[in-house]
Amino acid sequence: MQIPMPDPPFRKVEENVRALFGPILDKRALFDALNALALLDAARCDTTLTELALAWRRSGRAAPDRPRLPLREFFARYADRFAPEQSCSRAIARSLGNLFCRALGPDLPMEALRREDVAQVLSRYRSPRSYNGMADRVRCALRWGAGLGFCDPVLAEGVARRPEPFREPSFFLPDRVERIFRTAEAHPGEAAGAAGVVLALGFFAGVRTVEIRRAVWEDLDLDGAVLRIPRPKGWTSGMRPRLVELEPNAVAWLAHWRRWLAGRRRGRPPRGPMVTKPWLFAAWKKAWLAPAGDSWGRDENANVMRHSYATHHVGAFRNPAATALNLGHGRSTAMLEEHYRGLVAKATAERYWRIFP
Repeated sequence: MQIPMPDPPFRKVEENVRALFGPILDKRALFDALNALALLDAARCDTTLTELALAWRRSGRAAPDRPRLPLREFFARYADRFAPEQSCSRAIARSLGNLFCRALGPDLPMEALRREDVAQVLSRYRSPRSYNGMADRVRCALRWGAGLGFCDPVLAEGVARRPEPFREPSFFLPDRVERIFRTAEAHPGEAAGAAGVVLALGFFAGVRTVEIRRAVWEDLDLDGAVLRIPRPKGWTSGMRPRLVELEPNAVAWLAHWRRWLAGRRRGRPPRGPMVTKPWLFAAWKKAWLAPAGDSWGRDENANVMRHSYATHHVGAFRNPAATALNLGHGRSTAMLEEHYRGLVAKATAERYWRIFP
């Protein structure tokens, strides 16, 4: 908008600018506008800011135009930025691209993308939880694109989260966890052996599912009660390796299943992957836990083992920082408190850590 330069002195111009744009500009932008007008007034220049900007752009000194990239190509490049090991992230990026292309058209240039378009895509998600999950993914993609000049940085900052009511994480109480472990003890076999290692690592060490599949016996130090996770989830994008300090019952269960596997191999200690056939765990749950009502699926209880570990570790030892380090959250307990930790009494949590073979 062109600001008229009235005949009175510059003080009157300043008052007009503050009255017109004070409610819509922050202090920094308002100061910048007043400073530019003061420079024009001091130079006795009757050219407007708009005319000066157009002249500067025509002179060839302006920054180069953003690369024109359609939505289809943008999200294809965004998916390719992930390493081959990050198959889940690549799949999410591709599904995000399909969502935008169906809603707005695959040939829409990224430079023409507006806040209203992003809001239209996200409007299909009604519940705050679904909306916030998708909004986080959209924000990451737009920030990546803004860093390369494909889109306006304001787009990413305009994707805000909705208030979400507190929802306690899914976790199992000690009685149910003990029933699950006793079931594995009572029905030995190849599936029970694989399930026993997964259960010990998940319930009593808090290891992620993808990390359990990568774990090897050489990284387990039972004497030092430590498990090394050299390739944690997100290691290809810079996540650091970590050490998990094992509680006595976790050491006992892992030693129990290692001896059991050694007995099946004529006394040779197991080497290599701790779980050679991950699919056996799902088959074991279906065969032995489902009839007793102790099984769980991937809907609301996908991380139930990790949530149970976090809940009872904090409940028993009252040290959220140590729990967060074992979980791989660094020194911050924000993720632990927001998504992982449920509420149990100290006596209940102590019973959880007294479940031994």
